[in-house]
Order: sequence, then C-alpha cells, then structure tokens
Amino acid sequence: MFEHKVYELNYSKIKTYRECPLLYKYKYIEGKKDGLVPSSSLGVSLHRTLEEYHKNSNDASEIINYYNDCWLGAGYSSAAEQMEYYLKGKKMLEDYAQREYERKTTVDSTEREFIFEYGKWTFRGKIDRTDKLPDGGWEVIDYKTGPEFDETADIKQNLQMGIYAVGARRAWNMQKGKASIMYLALGKTISADFDAFNEDEILKTYIDVGQNIENLIFDANTNHCQNCAFNTRCPQSIVKKP
Repeated sequence: MFEHKVYELNYSKIKTYRECPLLYKYKYIEGKKDGLVPSSSLGVSLHRTLEEYHKNSNDASEIINYYNDCWLGAGYSSAAEQMEYYLKGKKMLEDYAQREYERKTTVDSTEREFIFEYGKWTFRGKIDRTDKLPDGGWEVIDYKTGPEFDETADIKQNLQMGIYAVGARRAWNMQKGKASIMYLALGKTISADFDAFNEDEILKTYIDVGQNIENLIFDANTNHCQNCAFNTRCPQSIVKKP
C-alpha cells in the first residue's frame, strides 16, 4: 500500500496543501513542476538581488548593478514583456534603497535557514532577511514582490510569519523581536511582535496539515483552479482547456 511520510514541514508545503491538496500531490509527491511566469521570475530576480546586495555592499548606488547580475530572463513571452518587468523591479529596488537610509536596524543575515524539532516533526524555513534592532532585539523580514496588499489582513494570523517567529525563537534563541512583511512594490511594511503570535495554534495548524498528507487526503480544491499553474493539465480543473 502506498504511504507518504511527511516528517518535515515548511511553509511552502502548508501553503500548497491549503490551496489545493491535489496540487500538493502533483508538486511534492509526483514531482511535477510549475513553470515560471513573469511575476514569479521577477520575484526570483529581486530576492537574489537583495541577498547579494546585503551580503556584499549596502551601497545604494550599487544595487542596480547587483540587479543586472542577478536578473533571470526566463518566464517572459517576449523581450518587451521582459523589459516591462525589469523596469518594475528596478523602480522597486531604487525605492527600497532609499527607504533603507531611514531604517535604524543592522542587517545580520540574508536567506538564513532555521530548523527545529517538535515531536516527530521537523520544521524548516528560510528567512529572507534578519536584522538586529537598536534595543538588542531582532526583526525577521519576508519580502513580497507582487502588488497585492490586503488592508484587512492581520499579520498575527499569517502562518508564514508565525512559523518564522517560532523558528527564530526555537532555532536561534531570538526571544525578543518582531516579524515583518516588506511589500517592495508598495513601500509598505507591516509587523507584529513575536509575542503576538500564538505558537501552539501555529504548530497545531502545521501538524494537522501534515497528518492529512500522511493520510493521503488529496481532494481537489476547485476554488483555486483559476490561479493554478496546473489548471490546463489537471483532470479535476474547472478551467476550460484551450
């Protein structure tokens, strides 16, 4: 009988399963790939740029040089579309570098991975950026590169930032600090103190999903079809095939 043991949990797995259990099966069990599209390709370019920029420079005049070196040209349908997204990213980075002058924090690390054990489960994650605060505390930061921003969203209910706060405490012993989302396209940052996240609830949510995966519950969620990269390949999709 087929079994799927999932002892390692991370936010990408949880997000995918909650969007559509069948999508999880395609990606993490069958190994099917969803190709790059312009928005995801730009996101990769921007994350790579900021990683290299903060590791090597922090000189605002050099950020576009890093962008050019880190630019990923895949996922675009034409040279014109690629240039359109390149210029969007360039503007984000120029504005980002300007805002950094006003911050009072020190960049401690980029793309740092945490890992901790909880019962039979291993929790793993990689945080875009970690800053040291003037008061000795810490700030863990996730970059968002898309234009989406929900004014009503409560960061304290955000499962990604929640597990980052838990991970920073459990894996790195960062007991005092805050978790922040930086919306690069909008110039907005929202934050919540580590204490604001309900650690027990966050861990339970992740483990509940992990147990569903182990129980091979892979029903399709057709509410997600419209935005799914597999919507023309999945037999359960409600999107009309071309």
